[in-house]
Amino acid sequence: AMNRHGFTLIEAVLALVVASGLFLLATGTDRRLVRPLQHDPVAWYQAVRVLEQPGKYQFCSTTGTILKLWDQQRQTTVHVSLHRQILKLTNSRGQGYYPLLKHVVAVKWQATPYSGLVKMTIQQEGLPSQHVLLDLRGKDS
Repeated sequence: AMNRHGFTLIEAVLALVVASGLFLLATGTDRRLVRPLQHDPVAWYQAVRVLEQPGKYQFCSTTGTILKLWDQQRQTTVHVSLHRQILKLTNSRGQGYYPLLKHVVAVKWQATPYSGLVKMTIQQEGLPSQHVLLDLRGKDS
């Protein structure tokens, strides 16, 4: 019986295929495969739910790009703003970090004539602008 050392050609090719597949997954070179994950309607819904928690946040003011809220539980002011394509919730000094929504290109906040109702216009990467009215009255109802 002969003692074999090394790999067969088939084993070497299989190893290369597996390695290249892992490399593609790690680098995400094909943006079309990643694209559906970026625009998850569930993520959009969850971001709205976080801001509209009953008894949590109450609308203070807006500068257009920054939304100022009163955190009723912590008794402090918090900001919702865009930083490096991530809509995030921070304290008034920009510290702390709670990501609300990723791949956001632009956001605009507008107070409405109705107390605590705020219009949010948001644009995510590769999508048209979306508008939503947020109920930021902070009531436990």
